[in-house]
Amino acid sequence: MKKEIINTTYLDSRWYLDYKYEDYVRDCEDLGIEPCEENSNGYWDYISEETNINYEDFFDNLEYSPINNTPCMVVGSVGRWNGDFEIVPVLFDNISDAIHKCLNGADDYEIVLKDGYITVCGYHHDGCNSFEIHILSKKGMKEIDRPKYNYEDYNVKPWWFKKIYGYLF
Repeated sequence: MKKEIINTTYLDSRWYLDYKYEDYVRDCEDLGIEPCEENSNGYWDYISEETNINYEDFFDNLEYSPINNTPCMVVGSVGRWNGDFEIVPVLFDNISDAIHKCLNGADDYEIVLKDGYITVCGYHHDGCNSFEIHILSKKGMKEIDRPKYNYEDYNVKPWWFKKIYGYLF
């Protein structure tokens, strides 16, 4: 039996692009507040407030997730005005810190569970930063705990991460 792969959008700062004014009016009625005119400052304040609430709720819920405190690795690329550049993969102690780092400097963002890993796209004036967050397997966690990778002056080498990439969840 094939394992079903679930793809889910966790968070999208551009959710309002599919949000119709009629939906806004209905939401205001449900909340018992007076709707503002379409495209008014009050309308956009509501959109901004809902976006911030969604962001905070996502990270609050992630704190209670059983996988949040699992070591993970971020791989991907940074979009710049002169092209896309791959990053040196980075290890994190938990998923929440990894996502925060991936969103750093993004004007808009999208966080999606795709094919068993989390993708984070951060859109900014130069383009798009595109990252994948992979949970480390037990073998991968043992590998990063080896003494040769745990002293302070250790200089991260990209080739080491390519080797450990096979140890991802």
